[in-house]
Amino acid sequence: MNTKIVIIGGFLGSGKTTLIRELGKLLSANGKTIAYFTNEVGEIVLDGDLMSYDIQTKEITMACVTCNLKEAMTTAVDQLIEKIHPDILFVEPKETVSPLVVRDELEKMSLKAGTEEYQFTPLFTLIDCTAFFKNIKEKKKITFDQITVAEIIVLNKTDLVEENKLEMIRESVRQINPNATILENTFENETGSKKIEKYLEF
Repeated sequence: MNTKIVIIGGFLGSGKTTLIRELGKLLSANGKTIAYFTNEVGEIVLDGDLMSYDIQTKEITMACVTCNLKEAMTTAVDQLIEKIHPDILFVEPKETVSPLVVRDELEKMSLKAGTEEYQFTPLFTLIDCTAFFKNIKEKKKITFDQITVAEIIVLNKTDLVEENKLEMIRESVRQINPNATILENTFENETGSKKIEKYLEF
């Protein structure tokens, strides 16, 4: 059985874990087995919420994920797949680690193992619309990298910004990455979850 690996990048506080929880609820309701691991700081409390939705979690804690990225991910992925045999594995990297780097390392791991156990969905980057321009100013390089490597960009918390500001964010994202698919998700209703779910279909 193949496990689909869903890598969701974005800054701390952008709503990644909440989105994963909502997607997990939808997918679990459809009979899918879900697993999840993160090395992001500050997500520990929500892990309990994820567990309540039958999502198996694995937290990786390290000072510098890039220093031991391959070893940590190899261990976590192997443990989760061996124990859970999940249909979908959500991976939430630290905000300073490119989702593309994570995918490349996991692909190398799979190739080295000589297996075809993993399939990758498109790379996701989640953008907090309420903090977009602040991040562009204060974390420009990382923000551009997160957007540039993404195949699907989710504009999150769209209901918390005015329409004119939202249109400016859309245009800025299109200029940085004109090829990505752009989806939108609200803070209150998680309206984007079902739109995102279709990209995880088997």
